[in-house]
Amino acid sequence: MAEVNRNLIRTYGDNFIHISEIDYFVEHASSGGDMGSGTLAGRALKKTEPHLQPIANFVSDLIKDGDTIQIGVGRTTEPLIKLGLLKGKRDIGYHSETTPGGIISLVRDGVINGERKTLNPGKVVVTSIGGGTKDEMEWINNNPLFWLVDVGYLEDVRVIAGHDNMVCINNALAIDLTGQIAAESLGTRQLSLAGGQIPFVIGAWLSKGGRSVTVLPSTAQGGTVSRIMPLLPTGTAITIQRNLADHVVTEYGVARLKGKSIRQRAEALISIAHPDFREQLWSEAKKLYWPG
Repeated sequence: MAEVNRNLIRTYGDNFIHISEIDYFVEHASSGGDMGSGTLAGRALKKTEPHLQPIANFVSDLIKDGDTIQIGVGRTTEPLIKLGLLKGKRDIGYHSETTPGGIISLVRDGVINGERKTLNPGKVVVTSIGGGTKDEMEWINNNPLFWLVDVGYLEDVRVIAGHDNMVCINNALAIDLTGQIAAESLGTRQLSLAGGQIPFVIGAWLSKGGRSVTVLPSTAQGGTVSRIMPLLPTGTAITIQRNLADHVVTEYGVARLKGKSIRQRAEALISIAHPDFREQLWSEAKKLYWPG
């Protein structure tokens, strides 16, 4: 992180979003392509994996007209908008860290209009703008529909919960059969950070009509490893503890964990695991959670 060349930032501000004052400029790794051609983390987009479309369809069924949504950064969450997550929806609100590809177009088309938001109605509230084409970014410039706010406000649990019907959609690396969600590490290997996932999950729980949605492919490493596990590897950081787990979605369906017993959670999660691993998961579940 380096001190800003204010002439550079002034030019940047004129072209994109007007910023009155910036103290630091942080280098961002580029995908090397045009605007909107990479992930929000600056990585090149990969070919759409087959599991993403059914995940988008299942999550879409959980979203209602007038909901306010948050979409976390990640390879499973970011493509969902372009895969039709909000197809046919109306009066959607947006309160999230940034704008994955397709969000800006839906604001321009009036699908995301925030008309029913209980906080900041009519505003798209984010801490950063990204994922858009050059035309989309220019459309945002000085556009009063967009509010860029400090992360301390955006991720304040009280603010998140203040939105009725808040739907928070975030990635996970793995989940165990009790509902413990790992989004940061597997064992002691650190792969990511929690970001705003924790306050958004808690905020969705406290929101009137709110829902928290965790998405993950059913397998990893070319289908050789199940992401739904009897137990998480030793040393794994638990990002979301099991009593806060709500909806979990893979390409095989939706498991609703909120208010369920351990056995009910295990049964629900096994039902959305990859078929190749279900028998093994049942065997382990009976040893761990069906004693005697």
